[in-house]
Amino acid sequence: SAALSGRRAPGPRGRSGGWRAGARPMPEYTLHLGDCLTFMRGMAAGSVNAVVTDPPYGIDFEYGKYNDDPAQYEKLISSFVLEANRLTKDGFVFVWQAMKHCSRWHSWFPEGYRIFAGVKNFTQFRPTPIQYSWDPVIFWKVGKSEKKPIAGNRDYHMGNTARYISKKSNGHPCPRPLNTVEYIIQLTTESKDIVFDPFMGSGTTGVACLKLGRRFIGCEIDPGYYAIAEKRIREAAQQPLLFSA
Repeated sequence: SAALSGRRAPGPRGRSGGWRAGARPMPEYTLHLGDCLTFMRGMAAGSVNAVVTDPPYGIDFEYGKYNDDPAQYEKLISSFVLEANRLTKDGFVFVWQAMKHCSRWHSWFPEGYRIFAGVKNFTQFRPTPIQYSWDPVIFWKVGKSEKKPIAGNRDYHMGNTARYISKKSNGHPCPRPLNTVEYIIQLTTESKDIVFDPFMGSGTTGVACLKLGRRFIGCEIDPGYYAIAEKRIREAAQQPLLFSA
């Protein structure tokens, strides 16, 4: 795959962002089409500052070409956690999850994990007396993060989910709200840090990174979703930075 070099990389399997014209350089990004576990095993230990990702849920969800087989889910998550811990240097790992698996989180994720609440400003109606109004995001710290405690930093965020009720919104069946992903990245990383999303989907984590001046590595196995992500991230790269730190 392409290296994080700030230059456009040749070849069909990976793509790196170039430098934005003008006074400020564009944050670097690398996108990889293929299996994320194979890609992660080829990355150097301690090569990223944070992992922020929304993997398949193991509930037989209808993704594009991916088989969301519940029988294989524990193996997928266990392998992911092992590699995420190896790759992250003194930073955080955030993983969206389905509430259906809450009884098994203690066996999948590292001891001491916490739950970040991705609160929804719009909730889809489901046949249950109490609606699902927030998404659990499992997170934990690897090593010693240099982020200082700030009183206003909360373990929840109200996401703008109303615009994502249909996959027509960006071509993906379950995109995460951009403003919540931005909030998590601002909480846990600094300018120029490298954020990795091994289950990139439609590229929301990458868009958030470019807006905030972070570098990004993304991996996606579905060619259709990869194309959507590549387009969104390329377009985000042409926009001014939202924040410089």
